[in-house]
Amino acid sequence: MSKLLNALYIKRNIGKIYLFSFILGIHTVRGVFIPYFTDWGGLTFFEIMLLQSIFTIAIFLLEIPSGAIADKIGRKTAISLSALSVAVAAIFYSTIPAFFMFAIAEIIWGFGVALYSGTDEAFIFNTLKILGREKELPKIMGREQTMRLIALTVSAPLGSIIAEYISLQFTMTCLAFIYFGGFLISLTFKEPKIVNNNKSERYLTILKDGFKQFRKVKVLRILCFDRLFIGVLIYSLFWTYQVYFEVLSIPILWFGFLTSLMNIIQAIFMNLLPRIESSVKKKLIFLIIVDIINGITFIFMGFTSNTFLGVFLVLIIVGIGYPRYLLYMNGINKFIESENRATVLSTINMFASILRAIFNPIVGILVMWNINVFFFIIGIGILSFTLLTRVKNEYL
Repeated sequence: MSKLLNALYIKRNIGKIYLFSFILGIHTVRGVFIPYFTDWGGLTFFEIMLLQSIFTIAIFLLEIPSGAIADKIGRKTAISLSALSVAVAAIFYSTIPAFFMFAIAEIIWGFGVALYSGTDEAFIFNTLKILGREKELPKIMGREQTMRLIALTVSAPLGSIIAEYISLQFTMTCLAFIYFGGFLISLTFKEPKIVNNNKSERYLTILKDGFKQFRKVKVLRILCFDRLFIGVLIYSLFWTYQVYFEVLSIPILWFGFLTSLMNIIQAIFMNLLPRIESSVKKKLIFLIIVDIINGITFIFMGFTSNTFLGVFLVLIIVGIGYPRYLLYMNGINKFIESENRATVLSTINMFASILRAIFNPIVGILVMWNINVFFFIIGIGILSFTLLTRVKNEYL
């Protein structure tokens, strides 16, 4: 009887992790983060981007120690500590508007993200293993991510309303209470008693075996850096679209609603783009067309001051540019040895983090100088990398 009762408690982990993911996916400040930093925080755009580099570096450096902590104290406790960390970070972020306080908050938040990264998958897998349902992991993980996307889409407009009718500061303050609620829910999880995989060992392996694989396979290097360089340029829109909305004189009340619309467009094209690509024989030509559209769209953004056209151009990049990385998946996986797959893919993510950490301050300087010129430079950069691509059709 005790075994059946224990299995029932373990099974409840799945529903609870969905709720937990929804709560931590709530981000009321997301739809107004630029006004929050500039108007309430008093930061320059360069300082904002410097904070994002600190956040990225913090996650990168804390992956290994956070993995060791998860192995030592258990997945459930690590997930709880992750939720508590982001709640504390939100308090730091909404107490005193100062760069130093924000930097501490970014490091604490980065620790929370690093602590949760991979731990949730291990926790869910161990839960399913006890229930004899390991094959359902992709489906459960997909649902978990969907819950986060739904939460983000719903909370972004709410953040705009809070900013308009209460205060910008409270868009962050309320997150501390919300994430603390997630922490309380995590305390009700049941720890699955299964031998742990050593995550810290895995990340040390990445540093060694991942680089070894890249040195050995030239095609892999070409695909990886072609994906990353243009991808980082396109992703710069994530931190600049709200500055652009301000230039277009869009009221802050609409920021969250437009952010939600961007999420919906991205979700649609994340499913549509791979379907189109799979039906095309000349995959390289399709990739080049996608890159050219993104490059030209950025250039047009640098010249237009029309509100509706500007929003439309942003949606084009979100729809066609953000999911662009999916076009490389089959090619990259084709040239990775199966036993090194997770290692190499994690190495690519590490390269992406390093590039973003380096590029973010440059974005800050250029946007402070002139955002229209910045978009023009990004567009030219994308077209230049497209022209110089070494990718061949057979690689994809």
